[in-house]
Amino acid sequence: MNLLFDLGHVLIDIDPKRTLHAFGQLLNKQSSESSKPLLTADGLLGGHTSRLIDLYQVGQITTDQFLTTALKACREDATKEQVLDAWLAMLLPFREDKALLLRQLNEQHIPFYILSNINETHVEWTKRNCPELQLASGIFFSNEMHIAKPDAAAYQYVIDHTGIVPEQTLYIDDLTANLDAARPFGFQCLQATDDNAWMPTVRQLIEEKM
Repeated sequence: MNLLFDLGHVLIDIDPKRTLHAFGQLLNKQSSESSKPLLTADGLLGGHTSRLIDLYQVGQITTDQFLTTALKACREDATKEQVLDAWLAMLLPFREDKALLLRQLNEQHIPFYILSNINETHVEWTKRNCPELQLASGIFFSNEMHIAKPDAAAYQYVIDHTGIVPEQTLYIDDLTANLDAARPFGFQCLQATDDNAWMPTVRQLIEEKM
């Protein structure tokens, strides 16, 4: 059995409201009252309501371009560093129980892979704060593939570059649209919920391998 993990709301806990609040403190009055806000909670989660985020997570704009564009909607005294801090605010500390789970998968030689819609600054954060992610047999980030879920090409990319058999792979993601896009390939799918109910399933796989 292989495992294919999403990151946000699965391996990494995130709280988009923290970023929305932090940006809210930086935005100028006109931007904060706009009927088309720069960022939305749905957009932060890959809801494709923010073109800026969509472009950033498929690597079509650089980090500097992302920060510069966001800064234009902020108060005159705001800085790029503050915008970056606000952008990173949604990422919560990597939980030790999840880090342990990944170490155990590695120890039991259960291959696991990562497929995530993500951006350059969040990738850098994961490398600094989540070393166990590097134990994965393959990591596939949207900003590096230039493809974002639920585009079917993202799943085909993983299959082509790993040789995994979807029918022998459990895919864990929090978004229904992403799971629905994976099912036609034959992936076994499990939706992650806020209570991390997926973790006992993975622990059982580990126990069965011991």
